[in-house]
Amino acid sequence: MKGHVNSSGFPLQIAIKNRVNDTYNKHGWRTRYTEHSWRNRTTGESGFIDLVLASQNGTQFLVVECKRVKDTSWIFLVEGQDKKTRRHTKCFVLNKSGVDMKRFEWLDLTLEPSTPQSQFCVVPGTDNRSQSLIERASAELVSATEALALEDNSLTLNDRDDLKIYFNVIVTTAKLQVCRFDPAAISLVDGTIADAEFEEVPYVRFRKQLNPVYEIPEVYAVAGSIDVARVKENTVFVVNSEYISNFLEDFEIDDGHANSRYLR
Repeated sequence: MKGHVNSSGFPLQIAIKNRVNDTYNKHGWRTRYTEHSWRNRTTGESGFIDLVLASQNGTQFLVVECKRVKDTSWIFLVEGQDKKTRRHTKCFVLNKSGVDMKRFEWLDLTLEPSTPQSQFCVVPGTDNRSQSLIERASAELVSATEALALEDNSLTLNDRDDLKIYFNVIVTTAKLQVCRFDPAAISLVDGTIADAEFEEVPYVRFRKQLNPVYEIPEVYAVAGSIDVARVKENTVFVVNSEYISNFLEDFEIDDGHANSRYLR
């Protein structure tokens, strides 16, 4: 019976919740919801968010999907062999003053921790012709985050100010490997990389067009294709489960955004 329990993802989810709450004094995050039901009325999708973590000031929320995998690595491809990291992150912002909705959309913010960023993830043993585990999980997570923001908006009173910022996070037992390579050195004969550098990292940004449901602002109807592509992208933090406390300690929005008119 213990084997059946351990083959599920629930023990990992419970362990992460307890680790977050037990280390609250170090990072200021605690569990807001566990197994929180959601439904995105636009797509008809529904499910349960594993964990929603809330910051100490109650304005930042991590929407967390827990993924237990066994004896494997997730390999993120990064073009170029310099160890460049990124700080930009797409998040959903709800900001209103009374009945005046100032922001209700996906926005790019800069924040720590800086990490490698990739739009390609190789999961050993999966069929690369179909949508991978991480892409499916990430797309559903984006939809769940939007559904949570819509729910919070419906529960917000119209006689006060409210600011909520939501981030997508996958916490996994998989080892996270970054594969850096020179794109010019890829063989056009067999499509393989002859030489690459691999590095294990605690967390990474997975950035891809993950089909956010919340509609693209009308201004992009006349924008160039690059701008449209960028606005369709989303960011999912992927965190190795052993480093969840470190990730929360490092997590911090850049003061230039947190204290500026950008969110207003």
